[in-house]
Amino acid sequence: MRNRTCLSFVAAFALLAIVVAPAASAQSEPTAPSRKGGVPIDELIAAVAKRTGKTVIVDPRVQGEAVLIGADAAKLDYAELLSVLQVNGFAVVARGDVVRVVPDANVRQQALPIVTGKESHPDAEFVTRTFTLKNVPAAYLVPLLRPLIPQMGHLVAFPCTNMLVLVDTFGNVQRIEKLLQTLDVGGPFTPPKCEMEAIKP
Repeated sequence: MRNRTCLSFVAAFALLAIVVAPAASAQSEPTAPSRKGGVPIDELIAAVAKRTGKTVIVDPRVQGEAVLIGADAAKLDYAELLSVLQVNGFAVVARGDVVRVVPDANVRQQALPIVTGKESHPDAEFVTRTFTLKNVPAAYLVPLLRPLIPQMGHLVAFPCTNMLVLVDTFGNVQRIEKLLQTLDVGGPFTPPKCEMEAIKP
């Protein structure tokens, strides 16, 4: 009887070992890539500034950590840094080798570069661009395009010259340009005459 009881315990223990071992093994193996911890944004900025030789002026409100997955924080280039800052609610205002990092809510009031379409900028860099339309009233396109502009951007029409003024990231400016090439079709449009009264002293 005692032998039979011992055999029962041994069999039960062996069965438990067979069931538990795969489960423990499965738990020890990660089912997804591990998530990196946050990297202080000021450290990322300092590292890129050192590698590029740029002078960076950082607004005191630029704080926090950025989570990078599949990227080496020590090897970020300037364009990648701008993308990281954009995702975290910050923007870069570039003037030559001097750049300022500010909250993106204030970026459209900054002295952003005015581009003509021939320059090359990082996709996440904010710029100003004007478009002169030939066939469609510029004011008609503002309600159509405004939902494609982020809250910190700006889009306005100037009817006197049938122009659009856009403040946005360089990548989105290129997208809007391609849309305008598709939309600005039909017969030539003559903008209304706008007479500006001289300001009398």
